[in-house]
Amino acid sequence: MLYKNLTCPSCEKKILSSDININKAIAKCSYCHVVFDLKPEDEGRETPPRKEEIFVIPKGIEVLKMFSELNIEMTWRYGASKFLFFFAVLWNAFLVPFILIGVLSQEYMMLIFISGHVAVGVGLIYYCLSYLFNTTYITVDEYNLIIEHRPFKLFFKEHHIEVKQIEQLYVKKYVASTTNNQPNHAYMLVAILKNKDEINIIKGIHKPSQALFIEQEIENFANIKDRPVDGEI
Repeated sequence: MLYKNLTCPSCEKKILSSDININKAIAKCSYCHVVFDLKPEDEGRETPPRKEEIFVIPKGIEVLKMFSELNIEMTWRYGASKFLFFFAVLWNAFLVPFILIGVLSQEYMMLIFISGHVAVGVGLIYYCLSYLFNTTYITVDEYNLIIEHRPFKLFFKEHHIEVKQIEQLYVKKYVASTTNNQPNHAYMLVAILKNKDEINIIKGIHKPSQALFIEQEIENFANIKDRPVDGEI
């Protein structure tokens, strides 16, 4: 079977020959990353299976739907790593005696020597507090998708994106950290824009059901047709 002047059904860009898998009769668009079937309808092409719809709101998420606006709140403490909290407490507990000795004996060189470790300890405490108390606020209306984080903003990037510029949303699994050379995975919600840029709009989600539910609700409200994307879960 020959595929001449093949274009992407999503963005209508020309498909390169290197992006066509003839054996599997599928192709991947190098611009918007959509994967699609090449079999014509008269050869019994099946519609790609849709993602299973999530009806039960995952724990840690609250949704308010209005006619002109969608509001989603995600509380981070439900997905926080217990090991990280334990490690932060252990790390800082180990440093306290050295800090006290340095201050009481006025051994300032000791304090300078451990200053890097203290900075790491403070960072760990901040990170843990942000996961304990932070809430991510997602607002979608006719014009904009807004991602905000409160009360802690460090480590959490905020976004303001025009809805009309969003081509597709998908959830991606990635390695967030390692423990004893074993990967700790997390999930991110990614937006593919019509100019083919990709933006990681929410990172560090530890429960895939939360990320998939947020994707589903934004797509439904903004009328973004869900299509398979290479690398999504």
